Amino acid sequence: MRIAGILTVAAWLCTTVSALERRLTADDLTRKGTSPALPLGLFRHLERTEVATRPAVIGGVDSKTRQLPFGASTASKGSHFGPHTHDQRVSHLDAGTETFKQRYWFDATFYKQGGPVYLLDGGETDGEDRIPFLETGILRILAEATGGLGLILEHRYYGESFPVANLSTDSLRFLTTEQSLYDSAHFAQTVVVPGLEKHNLSDVPWIYYGGSYAGAKSAFARKLFPSVFWGAIASSAVTTAVVDFHDYYTPIMDHGPTECIERLVEHTSLIDSILALGTPFLTSRLKEAFGLGNITADADFVNALAIPLGSWQARNWDPAVGSTRFFEFCDALAVGNSSSLAAVDLPSLPKDPRKALESFQGYASYVKEHVAALCPPDTTQDECFGTDEYTGDDLEDAPWRSWSYQFCTEWGYFIGHGPDPEAPSIVSRLLDTEYTGKICRLAFPDGKLNSVPPVPNVTTVNQYGGYELSYSRLAFIDGSEDPWLYATPHSPLAPKHGRRPDTLSEPFKLIPGGVHHWDQNGSPDLKRSSEPKAIRRVHAEELAFVKEWLREWDDSRRWKWRASGRSRRAL
Repeated sequence: MRIAGILTVAAWLCTTVSALERRLTADDLTRKGTSPALPLGLFRHLERTEVATRPAVIGGVDSKTRQLPFGASTASKGSHFGPHTHDQRVSHLDAGTETFKQRYWFDATFYKQGGPVYLLDGGETDGEDRIPFLETGILRILAEATGGLGLILEHRYYGESFPVANLSTDSLRFLTTEQSLYDSAHFAQTVVVPGLEKHNLSDVPWIYYGGSYAGAKSAFARKLFPSVFWGAIASSAVTTAVVDFHDYYTPIMDHGPTECIERLVEHTSLIDSILALGTPFLTSRLKEAFGLGNITADADFVNALAIPLGSWQARNWDPAVGSTRFFEFCDALAVGNSSSLAAVDLPSLPKDPRKALESFQGYASYVKEHVAALCPPDTTQDECFGTDEYTGDDLEDAPWRSWSYQFCTEWGYFIGHGPDPEAPSIVSRLLDTEYTGKICRLAFPDGKLNSVPPVPNVTTVNQYGGYELSYSRLAFIDGSEDPWLYATPHSPLAPKHGRRPDTLSEPFKLIPGGVHHWDQNGSPDLKRSSEPKAIRRVHAEELAFVKEWLREWDDSRRWKWRASGRSRRAL
């Protein structure tokens, strides 16, 4: 490693901080970039602000739920869809009889006697956030074409569906993937939908749909409860739980703008090199250049630098809900025509140090304007970007606490630098699993009835099949540029990668250029012709295989009727 390269940048840091401060302008807090790196302190401060209640949208993703802000209309929040409640068992795994109110929404506009029921799993967010998929998205598309009923079931421990009074470690003991899967099965077998009391919904085909974590659940449910769910569509389904999920960043590195990724790799390497020197003077100047001079811990500093990367996941084919923030971030780095700072271990400085430093300055300016500015002026940066405080177990803490508990106990997904410290990366090597997993140790102290394991027990998830999970009438829909791709059956790490067939019985489809469950939303104006070609195609394919599944249902019903008739005649 060449110290000369590091010191050249350090010299720039010392002389340009004041100039940077004069050039920067305030940015709209509703359009910042978020990522798995969003720390709890910053999340809470955003949640308390007036902007956050609109809600706060960070790089196109709701800061509370990490979901794209698909805006439900005012009408959709009224009595036409719900919410309604279903008496759900607190535990399906013991003899207890306690129940809680689990919310659901439905649309019977297109329902015809004997038609299918499409159940959308609410996943790790407030179920109301899924209403647009009932209104104009995948539930509307399927129900309208097949005379079906669309339903959204809110996940236990999210929204307002709580079986407990608080979120202490003990109270969280009923929050497991298995319990939530039983919720869906019990709901499908026992729900009485208002206005459809005369319809026997237990004797019609149920098709389960979910995206991301809920997508994995839809796949698991088809395997666990084949007599309850006739079919399932698993979109961006993370069927493989992984403790060290550094591959979240691999699709970004593979598909992001080449120049941008190269610069970011180089800048990240340089920042790590400066921090490794352990020189307080240089470290403080580095942090000040990014507007983060008052963050004490180096790891918290580089974690803040990773926040804009989450805007890659915020992309969507519909510009009304998707974000272009990632490419704006890249534009900030793309200063000049030459490459940015050369790798610090080269024998000489960049051929054009001025342009190299200009690119680094653009990076620092972007972070200062779009990340550092997120912290309220009356709050310290350690309070915003620090990661040592994870307290709070009220129900209002569910937006961060419920999913944190789930990944700490079963799913993992600690997202940071890979295990090889020398591998090219767009995030700092300080973001190891020790750092990204500290929330598990701090947020969930041992209770009397429950405790969080030292390492997430991913076997509880992967036992269902992981990458190789398959079943008849189970469809997998993924996006080629999804940062979660490496946790899905389409993962390049899957044993059958590139060799798994796509059939009507077991559809296996990859949306070119698609990101996270891009098939879930539909055109808001209901004109499918306005959807991009790839989205129109996948929606048409989904309709085709679902209709084939329904024909199989009808055939099975006729066979049973005839068999029953022959039996009666024989008697």
